Formats: sequence, C-alpha cells, structure tokens
Amino acid sequence: MAQKITFSPAMIDALCEGSLADPLTPGLAIEVLKSGKKRWRYRRQVARRKVVATIFGGLFPAQSMAEAREWARELNLQVEAGIDPRAVQRAEKARNEMTVAKAHGLYMVAVHEGRSSRAKRINKPRTIKDKMDVYNHDIAPTLGNRNIYEVTERDLINLVEAKGKTAKVRANRLAAELKVFFGWTASLRGLEVGLEADPSKRLGDLRFPERARTRKLSHLELEWFLQALVEEERDFQRGLLLCLLSAARITEVARARSDEIVNGVWTIPATRAKNSFEHSIALGPWGRSLMQTNHEWVFQAIKIDGPRNNSVWYKARDRVLARMEKLAGHPIERFTPHDFRRTARSNTKRLKVDFETAEAMLNHVKKGMERTYDLYEMEDEKRLWFLKWEEEVAAIAVRVGVAAALGVPSAQAPVGYSFSVRVANPSTARQPSGCGTVKMQEVGKLPQANAKITFTRVIG
Repeated sequence: MAQKITFSPAMIDALCEGSLADPLTPGLAIEVLKSGKKRWRYRRQVARRKVVATIFGGLFPAQSMAEAREWARELNLQVEAGIDPRAVQRAEKARNEMTVAKAHGLYMVAVHEGRSSRAKRINKPRTIKDKMDVYNHDIAPTLGNRNIYEVTERDLINLVEAKGKTAKVRANRLAAELKVFFGWTASLRGLEVGLEADPSKRLGDLRFPERARTRKLSHLELEWFLQALVEEERDFQRGLLLCLLSAARITEVARARSDEIVNGVWTIPATRAKNSFEHSIALGPWGRSLMQTNHEWVFQAIKIDGPRNNSVWYKARDRVLARMEKLAGHPIERFTPHDFRRTARSNTKRLKVDFETAEAMLNHVKKGMERTYDLYEMEDEKRLWFLKWEEEVAAIAVRVGVAAALGVPSAQAPVGYSFSVRVANPSTARQPSGCGTVKMQEVGKLPQANAKITFTRVIG
C-alpha cells in the first residue's frame, strides 16, 4: 500500500525544494523559491472555461496553513462558479485605487467630450474652468485622496455646510457641482467609475437662500461713472464702455478677437456665448472706435500672447468706483461689469423698445415652441436699439463734459450724433412708436471723428 502523504507545518518546514500540494484543498500548494523562502500558490482551471488561474499568496509561516486554506476556499468558490479570480482581484485593486481625484479626472475627460450630462453637449471653456475651480478650491482639499466608494452623504453635507458658513452662494454652486459629478459616477455614463449609489442625490434639498442681484446704474451714477472713467488707462476705458454699450458679458468683451468684427458688426461665436448661441451686435460709431485694434485680441495682454485676464477688469472697476464715490461725496453700492447688462435692459422700456428686441439684444433665447419655429434673428431691430442706446450714453458723456476724453465721435455736437427723418407722404405720416419701426440706412463709410447716421422712414 502506498504511503499516505501528510500535509502539516512540520512537513512544510522540512521541504527544501519543489512544491507540495495540499490534499485537502483543491488548487492549493506550497512552493520553495530560489531564495529558500516558501510561498503559497493557487492554480486551478476555471469551470466551463479553458482558463487556468494561477494566483500567488503570502509567505509561509507569515501566512499560516489555516489562513492559506481559507484563502484557497474562497478562490475555489469563484472558480467553481465559472469566475476567474484574477479578474476579481483586478477589479478589487482598481476599486481600491479609485480615489475622488482619479474619478474626477475621468469625469473631466467626459466633460471635455460632452459625455458628462444627458444633453451630450460640448462644454464651453468657461464651464470647464468653473468646474475645475470648484473642484480645486472646494472638493480636492477635503475629498481628493478619499476612496470614492467610501464617500458618504454626510461627507458631502459637511462639505457644503462648511462652505455655507462663509460663502452661501458659493456653497450652492458647490452642491450643484457635487450633484453633477457624483451623479455622473453613478450613471451609465460613468461606468468607468461605477458607483453603486449616488451619495449626492439629496443635496438639492440643502440650498442656502440667494437674493437675486438687482443692481443697475441710474443716470446720475452713469454720469459719475463716465467722469470717473476718464482717468483710467485707455484699454480699461474701452472695455468697460463696451460692456455698457453692447450689454455683453465681461468675459465676452475681454476675450473678443479682432476677426470677430466685420463691417462694424461684432459677432460673438457660439463657443464663447453663455447659452451657446451666436450673437451679433451692430456697433454704433462709438462702439466701432472702441473695438479698433492692431492686435489679434481686442484687449491684448501686455506680458503674454493672449487677452487680458478677468481679474484686471474688476480691479479697474474698483478704481472707477472709488473715483465715483469721491465725485458723489458718499458711498456708492458696488456694481459689477455684469450690472451694465441689467442697466441697458432696464432702459429699454423707457426708450420704447419692445420686449422681443430687448431680449434679443441680450442674446436671451426664446422659449418653448417659439424657440423651435420662430427663427427670425431680429438683426435690424437690434441694430437700431444698440444705436439708440449708444446715443443715450453719448449724450450723458457730452452733458458732463467727458465726451472728447472718452472718444465719443462728433464730441463737439450737442449730443454727439446727427439724425434726419424723411417722410414720403407727410399727410399720412405718424410718429414711430419704437426704434423697431424705423429702418436705418448708413450713409457712406462712418469716419471715426465725425460720424453721421441717417434714419430713413418711408410711409404711404
């Protein structure tokens, strides 16, 4: 009768070379390495598959025989179920290495490619920058090195509440971005991460109250603004004036390119517009002169090849505001370049501009079915409004004696512009009810120093 081989710690100690299989645990063996150390090894074919899985365990005796057998039993359960334990180990390793930082890197790739939301729309550079700012400033310092599968709802609540103690509006933006990011990781779009449950699902309930901005500049404040602007460097004069005259966003103005201006019409491309819709602004004589440049960028940076960054415009605003307060003799509520949009929009009704034209001049998109079927772009109506608004601001500059210093064309004239109206049939003529009812005809090429605009209305 063949001698029965025993498998015991003493026998393993006596093993000097080769390997020895455990007769009680399928697939488990101990093998002697060249160094003389002894290592556990598991090797077995996966059920119903032509695959042999080989996995190495720890060293003996650090990993005892009992521990090795328990390890091998778990592997046998997978193998007998037709699961390759190596694939399980790879997935487990990837899971252990999936930090919030790594998951966010995958998310940002999806953001760049337009796969981060159900809309599947390519994100604009500004949106991408905003997302990275929120992550770098508010998420990474606390959660960046955490395993994303271990992040709980309470972790996210604590993060948002802590931010809310110092910056409530910023806390709301943080909560919104957390919802988008974790929602992506838990969706089919984020299978690379494959989060089983979304811990941010209820963050929408955690919202701090926000007060909508209602700041606009009065005519008196516009007088102080234009007077205070005289002492600014010419580029900052031009930029802040263009924000006021064009009702465009500061980022749209600051990053304007010279090739976007053709025949006096400044076209903001869809890639730079907030709503991703191209927007054309027919500049008046003053606006045209403010846009003139010999560089690729309308507002070329001094030290780098590119536009001036956003922060310099707010510093210019601070300087102008300080001068305005000196002129006024009392504090003035802080305003932002964006408040010029609200100022322009708030004057439309007084200047008898219809609602649709007023919305079009701000590049606000139409809603519902109107957005689908009414594709009229209202360029003529917008052209007349921008000219009318420019004339309004120019008149203020003339009134306070800064028109020449700010480069208003025909600054010597009482209001800076010359107008004429021709009526074909005086007996049936009516006064126009709004600028949208008047057609404009440009006379010749508008010189910078002495611009003349002629309005022609033919009735009858």
